[in-house]
Amino acid sequence: MSGVEFVFSSDEIIRIFIFLLYVPACVISFWQLIPRLSRSSARLASLMLVAQLLVVALSLDATVTSQFDKWLWDFHEEWNIPATLASTQLGMVGGVALITAWLARASPAIVRFYLAGTGCVFVFLGLDEYLALHEFIEAWELYYIALGLAVVVATLVVARRSTRTAWIWHFCLLFGLALSALGAMVFNALPPNCDNLGSLRLDGCFEFYFQEESLELLGIWLALVAMLGHFSEAVLMPRARVRAFPYTLPALWILLLFLNSLVPRLELRLIAKPAAVDFESGILLHGYSLENLRESSRVRLFVSARQREYLGLGYSIHLVDQVSGESVAGLDEWADRQHGFWLFGPNYSPLHGQWMEVHLPPETPVNRALSVVLTLWRKKGGQFKPFEVRASDHHLVNDAQVVLGERVVAAETTVSRVAPLAEFDNGFALEAVDLPMRAQSGETLSISFAWRSKAEGREDHVQYLHLGLEETGAWFVYDQQPLGPRLPTRLWYSGLADSETWRVPLPADLAPGQYSVFTGIYRARDQERVPASNSTGERWLDARVPLGTLIIE
Repeated sequence: MSGVEFVFSSDEIIRIFIFLLYVPACVISFWQLIPRLSRSSARLASLMLVAQLLVVALSLDATVTSQFDKWLWDFHEEWNIPATLASTQLGMVGGVALITAWLARASPAIVRFYLAGTGCVFVFLGLDEYLALHEFIEAWELYYIALGLAVVVATLVVARRSTRTAWIWHFCLLFGLALSALGAMVFNALPPNCDNLGSLRLDGCFEFYFQEESLELLGIWLALVAMLGHFSEAVLMPRARVRAFPYTLPALWILLLFLNSLVPRLELRLIAKPAAVDFESGILLHGYSLENLRESSRVRLFVSARQREYLGLGYSIHLVDQVSGESVAGLDEWADRQHGFWLFGPNYSPLHGQWMEVHLPPETPVNRALSVVLTLWRKKGGQFKPFEVRASDHHLVNDAQVVLGERVVAAETTVSRVAPLAEFDNGFALEAVDLPMRAQSGETLSISFAWRSKAEGREDHVQYLHLGLEETGAWFVYDQQPLGPRLPTRLWYSGLADSETWRVPLPADLAPGQYSVFTGIYRARDQERVPASNSTGERWLDARVPLGTLIIE
């Protein structure tokens, strides 16, 4: 009949897919695979399949009353119940393979080596499923393809040397890997479909992530059945403890994931600088670490909040010029929830660790003080709303931005070829001064200072300029930071070479005459002058460096 259209919603298509996927898989498995397992292995495989079906069903039909509930069962999210199940089953595949390799002493060495190697691969995949380790590996897809091909080749090699009864387990593993690869590489690459498929009309757009995750889950389960098959054949008459050990693997794996959630607490004690910053919604910054590299700044944040508050939470790190207030580099990331644990509910407040690395663009200005600024935000209604800071033991830029630290991008070091005018005991050297011969009272005096440093600055210093009238002994005093606010001395570094032109406003009533000009530096914290010497090592009296004379007209 022409012109007939069938209308399906996304949920209906997913249910049809799940039915067509799991019904044949269950029938074939319980007809050909499960009866070949030992009684305990068959029971464990059946339990894990039931757990998988329950998770799939609840992900489709769970009552969603909050954003937390939606995240908890969503196949498209990380660190929730479906992700934990997938991670646990991958870990079980690896655990059973390693147990079999250990117990199968009668098997050839190549078989035991194969089982041990495959077990290590699946343990890593289980950890990666939950901890997203691949995000720290460049071009990880190529490595994973190579790893999968290595397992396939090793399986084929061992299968040729195995008995016929073991072939079915090798085939089961390969088929499981193929299903997982089909989901991860094919369905994951399919874009959302919003068009009609011939006479099939979609009610809305359709995404393929549920099919992808379902194929991967079923493939993992088949790999588990394959390893349980090897276990059943390698350990024909296991003792009760041996038979029971595979049952402990799910609990041990979940315990491992829970212990992972405690890692940030240990890191907070060992590597973090303490902080007490209270954001709205009860989000707390407990500490952080900051490492300034040549081309980037690495920040590790330690934040706690109720699990439901992490949904949609994001962090921003910006390097802000302290003079202009403009951001020269920044990074925005969603909050990483891998250290949370859904088992304790939405009101549980885990401590999360978040790595962020802000890379400096090539045009980043050198020798300028940059503040490392943290902002927390959440996306609402298409807009990014920053969280207000309610209390803080750190300096704030405004009511939503916290200063974690500061840095400077060093300029290329040059070699000095002149003797300095003065060398200060803290490692600073005044290399040259450009002082005019005359100036007009009421106008601006321009005077340039060239500085070098052989040491780290670490604290703030102030430079003074003294003009002394020889006839009357009257003094004019002007103080500022040597290189101005763009680079306080606390950020000076060994090898610094820079200069600054001061614009000194002279009073209109400054008496005309010939003035002696002196300069020097003192510590900001106690106003103590830093002793200085000339190029021959002689001390300047009162730590004042004479610069010459200036005629005021």
